[in-house]
Amino acid sequence: MSGPSEETRTWESEREKIIGLGERSLRKTYYPELQQKLDELERFRALIDQSNDCIFLLHVQSSRFIDVNESACRELSLTRQELLNTRLDQIFPDEAVSRSMESLANGLEQGWERDTITTSIRRKSGEELPVEMTIRVVTFQKELYGVAVVRDITERRRAEKVLLENSRMLRDMELAKQIQLSLLPTAPPEIPGVTLAGYCLPATHVGGDYYHFSQRDHLVDLAVADVSGHSIGAALMTAEARAVLRAQLATGSSAGQVLTAMNDILNEDLGRSELFITIFCASFNTKCRTLTYANAGHSPPLLYRQRGNACHWLDADGMILGIRENVIFEERQLQMESGDLLLLYTDGITEADDGSGQLFGNERLCKIMRSCHKESPQTIIDSILLKVAAFSGTIPLEDDVTMVVMKVE
Repeated sequence: MSGPSEETRTWESEREKIIGLGERSLRKTYYPELQQKLDELERFRALIDQSNDCIFLLHVQSSRFIDVNESACRELSLTRQELLNTRLDQIFPDEAVSRSMESLANGLEQGWERDTITTSIRRKSGEELPVEMTIRVVTFQKELYGVAVVRDITERRRAEKVLLENSRMLRDMELAKQIQLSLLPTAPPEIPGVTLAGYCLPATHVGGDYYHFSQRDHLVDLAVADVSGHSIGAALMTAEARAVLRAQLATGSSAGQVLTAMNDILNEDLGRSELFITIFCASFNTKCRTLTYANAGHSPPLLYRQRGNACHWLDADGMILGIRENVIFEERQLQMESGDLLLLYTDGITEADDGSGQLFGNERLCKIMRSCHKESPQTIIDSILLKVAAFSGTIPLEDDVTMVVMKVE
């Protein structure tokens, strides 16, 4: 009996493959590879759906969505089927749709495959959400498709707005700083018998420190003031105090009379603004070398006496400006000699911190004056600044730093 023909054997072999029998079945040959591809697609789909960005796949010719990810559905409050039945112009503005379609249609011809558009997207509720849409052109089986990745830029817009506001504020503060510094004396007057120097450094853009020196006949007027705070309000009050100080000095008033008038004039404004001012005011008579001074709660100036190589602290009874009305300020007077130095300063010097809680203090200031008393007033100021900077190290100054040095020749 003859065996099966070649044609019969071939058909049986194909039949076994089709129905899944034998070692050469289609199931055994192709199923594992197919299952692997399906698993890869499922993982990729899960990854796309977990993206925070909205992803749209659209057919260019029909302008219809072919697929969307879960983020797009959540963001727009639409089901996947609702989105697939939605036109592009129903969720994007007309100008964004026109540019998107133009980009998709002409992108490949013009040699690029991607375009980014800042636009908005319309939720089901009608709310508009600012977004950045990146469009990429892809081709599949000779059909043209577009992949649009849409990112919510609400937080970025908010951050940009804050940055812009901060930038404007920074420019305003810088302008305020320049105006405030312009109110200081441009240069010390050249006065026979004395040399002068002054310095002011706000801890921030604007501060509350101010210094003054001027000449009227044979008198040299000196003042250092400190308005509480480092805000624009403190800077405005400093400007007001400067105007009142200069006006009172122009009347020929003595140091105590100047402070009494300043307190009376500024008390109401200081009370409303919840600020106060400390100020030391003095006049030096170049003919008889007498110093007349009064103090409104300010740090006592340092008087260095060349005779005896000693430091003295000048103080006089007087309340801070802005606490109450009708205050009488004590006036004191002393004789100065050739080689003597007078240092007026704000507490940003003596209260400079080294980071461990230790302050620069009066003794270090006195030591500098002893070692530099033969130098010019400007050199003395520079030496104090260097010592304070070395003492503070990397600790930033927390208060304004202001000084005036007068040396009797």
